[in-house]
Amino acid sequence: MNIKQVKYFISVADEKSFSAAARKQGVSVQAMSKAIKDLERELSTPLLTRDSDGVHLTHFGEALYPKALTTWEAFHELEKMAGAGETYFPVRLSLCSPSFSHNARARAALGAFISKHLGVDVEVTMCSGEDGLEELRKGSLDALITIGTLDRPGFDCWTMGTVFPGVCMAKNHPLAKNETVTLEELSPYVAISSEVYDHFNESILVMYQKDGLEMEVVEPGAHEILPMVDLFYRRHGVCFMANVPALGEMFPASKMIPIAKEDAKAIPLCLISVHQHKTKAYMHLEQLLSDKVVT
Repeated sequence: MNIKQVKYFISVADEKSFSAAARKQGVSVQAMSKAIKDLERELSTPLLTRDSDGVHLTHFGEALYPKALTTWEAFHELEKMAGAGETYFPVRLSLCSPSFSHNARARAALGAFISKHLGVDVEVTMCSGEDGLEELRKGSLDALITIGTLDRPGFDCWTMGTVFPGVCMAKNHPLAKNETVTLEELSPYVAISSEVYDHFNESILVMYQKDGLEMEVVEPGAHEILPMVDLFYRRHGVCFMANVPALGEMFPASKMIPIAKEDAKAIPLCLISVHQHKTKAYMHLEQLLSDKVVT
């Protein structure tokens, strides 16, 4: 007998239905039924019967129910006591990305998503790669989020999932009405490289360049706004980025178009941390992510 069987038995007895109990517990009806059958086999007696009115307790089931309920409540209290003894740290993350439209809203949404699914408080800022590494060295940041891997002495790169690539283009771009774009369709246009971001790690653009990308690559200076505007809006240049619709519009009057399936790559989404001095918050986050696959 185990605590899961006890919990499922109580749930079926309360709901008077295997399907309702399974929905409440977030498991399949088959899993619920198997757990109850295993429990009945161990006890050598039936606990539940089914008829047109639903599921009912047998005489033995009625005798067992209050004891099972007491056992489950005691176990639940023990879990809460154990949890109260743990120390939870808010996780300080920074997204390695150039500024984009509505980034504050996107960062808040990212933090809320991680908090909801992993049960930890998360703060998400945004910075350049080199600034992020410096913050990691100082201990004022737990992890840097990068799109693409990083190979740098003194730092660890841990892949927590993958994203798929897209290209950000102006809404007046000839390909802006496409549902997807191929590399061949993009070949007549300019790929815009970032001096700060595309030389920091294995960015999406760098990955495609290594595979022989047949596009002219132009890199305006980090603070040259007018050349960037000219490249993007007049010359129909494009920026290779992660295709994450939830982030919203990257630039004013722009659109993200996914790379077509035949040319798409699974791009690593990574957490960068200091090799020798990982924070407790980071270790807790990595453990949680190891238990729940992120894609």
